Amino acid sequence: MYDLHVTLRPAIVTDLPLIYRGELAYIQCWEPTHESAWRQHLEQNLAVWVDNFDRLTVATLEGQFAGYSLWTPDAGFAELCTISVSEVYRRKGIGRVLLKDYAVAAKHSGFTQLRLSVRADNPARLMYEQAGFVCVGTGSNAYLLYQRACG
Repeated sequence: MYDLHVTLRPAIVTDLPLIYRGELAYIQCWEPTHESAWRQHLEQNLAVWVDNFDRLTVATLEGQFAGYSLWTPDAGFAELCTISVSEVYRRKGIGRVLLKDYAVAAKHSGFTQLRLSVRADNPARLMYEQAGFVCVGTGSNAYLLYQRACG
């Protein structure tokens, strides 16, 4: 597919500012009307990142921070909370590498089902569908709910 040397590693504390900026950039681009609420709940978001730090993965390319993903256990599912690729590294397959790693890590943690939600207009939807995720309904804020087996 792509001739990239993407390295995945567990997040370290010094990655948190880059993750914060990635999440903020998403909100500002896709959900600007929710930015104020997102900022008001920043401590809660930070708590989720820290409480699930062992499920926070960073992708680097040639030693540079290229993206990250975070998943959490939720009601028997491994829930993908976020996957983000820095703008300069998009469309190079890094998101797919992070998505595959999430599925493998969830399976190794004993999960059999993956779940995520995504805006209908988010281009990442295609990546999820190509990876076998199936839309099973609509959740809060009109996000589409997707699921698939870990295997």
